Amino acid sequence: MKKFLVMIERKPNFTGNSIPEHREFLLRLKETDTLLMAGGYDDQSGGAYVIQATSLEAAKNIVIKDPMYEENESVYSLKEWNVV
Repeated sequence: MKKFLVMIERKPNFTGNSIPEHREFLLRLKETDTLLMAGGYDDQSGGAYVIQATSLEAAKNIVIKDPMYEENESVYSLKEWNVV
């Protein structure tokens, strides 16, 4: 499985309304061993998580289901990450 880094930057209009659903989403990913780690930035500007998937397309299909992504209150970046 390949590893992917999902970086999230909050937009100025961020309300936080989707945070509970976002956390539930991450817990579901953890339960299926898709999520390896996650956390928020200390300055409250966003956060990041690491997932594993078979391809970039598969990773994108996971990320677009994140409720915070759907709310369009954050900017998401997805990179394949060659971490050991």
